[in-house]
Amino acid sequence: MPTVLIADDEVDHRELLTLALHRLGYEVVTVGDSTAALARLAEGGIDAALIDVRMPGVSGIELCRLIRNAPETESLPIMVVSADVHRHQIMTALHAGADDFLAKPFSRAQLTARLEALMRTRPSAAARSAAAARAAMIAARQAMTPATAPADRTEAVRHTA
Repeated sequence: MPTVLIADDEVDHRELLTLALHRLGYEVVTVGDSTAALARLAEGGIDAALIDVRMPGVSGIELCRLIRNAPETESLPIMVVSADVHRHQIMTALHAGADDFLAKPFSRAQLTARLEALMRTRPSAAARSAAAARAAMIAARQAMTPATAPADRTEAVRHTA
């Protein structure tokens, strides 16, 4: 039975996630901040992590970076779960090493589908890097206003290649 770490400073959120994950057959370990999350991860036995962005002390995004930089947890599947759904926040989480971003509020079906997909794929560092690069390119394209977009995209690519 896979074990999922939930790192969220809100007790109610931890309890709701725990209930949903238990119903899906997961073992659950909960912590209220990043320091406790790192300590629990160091003990081993965690198969995936659900991390909130806003926590006291070290943010969930910085926690993602710390997890990715540690050899023993660099391939741990990470889903950031947050109510802060601004494009910048999502991009920052993905660049920090999150494999997925689930916006609060969410349905149990969304949580189930996304967590199961995450547990199946267990992306490599190279795949995470490629996904982050693709996401960054999409965000950059979306941020370009029509006035700043090159008139001839082929020409713009040729000059930067």
